[in-house]
Amino acid sequence: MYSLARQLHLWHRWLGIGLGLWVLLWFISGVVMLFVAYPALTPEEKWPHLQPIQPGLVHITPAQASDIIQAEPDSLRLTMQQGRPLYHLRVEGKWQSLYADDGERLTVTPALARSNAQAFLPAATLTDLELLERDQWSISSALHPHRPLYRAEFANGTSLYVSSRTGEVVLDTTTSERAWNWLGSVIHWVYFTPLRADYPKAWRQVIMWLSLPATLLAGLGIWLGIDRLRLRRRYKGGRVTPYRGWAKWHHLSGMLAGVFCLTWLFSGWLSVKPFDLLSGRKLSEAETQAWTQAGPLSQAPALPATLALQAKEIEWVSFGGQTYLLASSARGRSLLQPQDGQLLPAVNAAQFATQAAKLVAEGTVKASTLLAHGDIYYYGKRLEMTSPVIRIDFNDASNTSYYVDPATTRIVASQDNNSRGYRWLFAALHRLDFAPFDNAELPRWVLVIALSLGGFILTLAGMVMGWRRLTRA
Repeated sequence: MYSLARQLHLWHRWLGIGLGLWVLLWFISGVVMLFVAYPALTPEEKWPHLQPIQPGLVHITPAQASDIIQAEPDSLRLTMQQGRPLYHLRVEGKWQSLYADDGERLTVTPALARSNAQAFLPAATLTDLELLERDQWSISSALHPHRPLYRAEFANGTSLYVSSRTGEVVLDTTTSERAWNWLGSVIHWVYFTPLRADYPKAWRQVIMWLSLPATLLAGLGIWLGIDRLRLRRRYKGGRVTPYRGWAKWHHLSGMLAGVFCLTWLFSGWLSVKPFDLLSGRKLSEAETQAWTQAGPLSQAPALPATLALQAKEIEWVSFGGQTYLLASSARGRSLLQPQDGQLLPAVNAAQFATQAAKLVAEGTVKASTLLAHGDIYYYGKRLEMTSPVIRIDFNDASNTSYYVDPATTRIVASQDNNSRGYRWLFAALHRLDFAPFDNAELPRWVLVIALSLGGFILTLAGMVMGWRRLTRA
C-alpha cells in the first residue's frame, strides 16, 4: 500500500499531465494580455468619429418619440447620423432608433451599414459586409442590445461591427489585435465562441473545474518540493535537490515561483465567483432608482435650441429627481441644464451624501471624501478614465461605500466588506495591482513577466517529465 507521500506524488504527477498544457498557456496568455486587450470600442474612441449635434434640426420631443415606438424607454440618447439627428431608445434590453427631425423610424439596411462603416474609416477601402448574430470578437453581452450585427471588412485588416438597430459602429478590431488575442484573452478566458456564447453556464463550470484542480496541483507541488529540498543536510555534491535535468529545473523553479503559481491559479478560480463565495459589488435596481429618482423618460424635457458646447452625443440622465443632459464632447462629459443648454453648476459633495443616504436603510453617512487619485479600491485604468471621484462611506454592517463621478452625478463604483475581500483575493493576487504597483504599470509588468517566466519554466519542465512518463516503454 502506497505511503501518503507516494500518493500525493502520484496525484501531482497525473494532475500535471492532465492540466500542464492549460497552465502553460495561461502563463503565456496572461503576459500577452498585459499589452493587448480584448477588442472593444470605448466611448472615447467612438466620439471623434461622430458628427456634432445640431439642435436646430431636432423637431421631435422625447414624448413624441416614445409615442412613435409605443413604449416607455429605459434609456434615451441622441446622435447625428448622415447629417440627421437620431434618437436611440432602449426598450426591454433592445435599442430602437428614429430620426429626431421628422419621427421616421430607422431601418438599418446593408447600404446604410456600409455607408456608416465607411464614414467611420473614410481613408480605408471597404471590401465586404456580412450580417451575423455574433462571432469570436463580438461575444460580449454589452452588444446584445444591438444584435444582429453587420461586420464590415476593410482592406487594411480592420473589421467594424455596425448595430442593425441603431446604425452605429459598436466594435472595431484589427488584424494584429485579433492575432494576439488568440494567444491572449481567447486562451486565457477559454473564450471560444460556441462555449462562451451558447453555453455561458457551461463555460463558467469549465473555468472552475480547470482552475480548481490546477490550484491543487500547485499546492501539492509546493508541499512535495519543500519535502525534497535540503538547505542544511545537502545531497551528495552539496546539491539542494535530489533531481537532475528537467526534474531539477522543475523542482528549483517550483521553489522560486511555486507560491505565485498557487495564488495566481487560486485567484483565477475566484474570478468566476465559485459557489458565490466572493464577488465585486454592483448597484441593485433599488439603489439606482433611489439615487436617480428617475421619472418616465417619455416625460423628459425636449432638447433646447442651443447648447453650451459642441456635443457629439446627448444622453438624458437623472439625479435626485431632476433630469439633465449629459453631453459628450471633445472635452469629455458635461452636464447641461435642459432648459437652456448651459453647463450645470457643480454638484457638491454634501448634495451627493444627502442623496446617498437614501440608498442605505440601516446606516448613516460616516464620511464624504474627494479623491483626486482614487484609493486602494478605486484604482487602475478606470481611475484614469474617471477622476476625481467622491467617496461616500457608511457605518452600516457591510461598511458600504459609493464612488460618485461629480462630472456626471453617476455612481461609478461601490464597495462593501464582501467586494473588498474579492479585491484582495482576486484582483491583487491575480493582477498584482497592490501598492506600490497598482498605478505603476511598468514595474508591475516587469514583476508579472518575471514571475510568469518562472511559472513557464516550472510548467514546461513538468510537461517534459510527464511526456517522458507517458511514452516510457
